[in-house]
Amino acid sequence: MNSLGGWHLQSSQLRSVCVLSRLCFILALATLYVSAQGLEVVQSGKRRWVDPHWFRGNSYFRIGLEWIRTALLEGWRLIRLVAFFSNSDPEPAMASRPQHRQRSYRLEFQFCSFSYSPD
Repeated sequence: MNSLGGWHLQSSQLRSVCVLSRLCFILALATLYVSAQGLEVVQSGKRRWVDPHWFRGNSYFRIGLEWIRTALLEGWRLIRLVAFFSNSDPEPAMASRPQHRQRSYRLEFQFCSFSYSPD
């Protein structure tokens, strides 16, 4: 894992297609589990325990990863079942407050063109 919370796949220096395929499968499962753990942390209201950002600064993956790291040290509970009940994010991530304000308050215009046949 790198310091940003992702996987360092290129540092494995593996060249076998079969071995890389298995590794990618394991990393996909790990990503799914870590993201589900992060979602559970947010839904249980414990996000502040591992995410100090005030307005959803970290992703579910990062929140889950921090929870798992701390759980191994502090004995916190981990999820036993991975389940996603919706494909919509109740708390969408944002990069920064200025970007969020810019997107929220931008004006959108629609252009409608009509063509009538002459009488």
